Amino acid sequence: MTTRTYALSWIVVGASLAFACSSPPPSPAPQATPEPVVTTPPAPAAISPSVSINAMMVDLIDHAGHNLWATERQGKAPKRDADWENVEEHAVQLVAAASSITAGGSGPNDTVWISTPSWRGHAQQMADAAAAAVSAAQARKLDALVAANGKLVESCEGCHKEFKPSLPSEGLVHRHDD
Repeated sequence: MTTRTYALSWIVVGASLAFACSSPPPSPAPQATPEPVVTTPPAPAAISPSVSINAMMVDLIDHAGHNLWATERQGKAPKRDADWENVEEHAVQLVAAASSITAGGSGPNDTVWISTPSWRGHAQQMADAAAAAVSAAQARKLDALVAANGKLVESCEGCHKEFKPSLPSEGLVHRHDD
């Protein structure tokens, strides 16, 4: 074997060893799966009632509240299922009314009221008291209803003290008998 062949053999052996010991060529990068496009639906437009908050107070909240408070009068406590269902119905009206009075209305003070943080606080307090009255009616527990009624009175008085100290306003008064 000549020196040249010998050297060439070592080059071939070295190259083979280098090739055999090297890491394999990188495989092509996997194709990234595109992330699904998540679209958030637009927020629903706020509904502004076409009646004033005062009208809602008198015809909805005051009416429902008086029906709950009447259960505490002598001989008016709910006895039959229909009586408890009536209590529950009026309590649900108050829960719903809490959202309505935070949406505004057509009254002269409505925009100012709903932009005040304490207004939402009073509405939430009313909703919480009304939800407690719903639970009391469902459980047929008069003592729990009386406690919920007390919380409802507190929320109403707190709100009226801050926002409507002189009653009535806009000429609206309680228009129906309990």
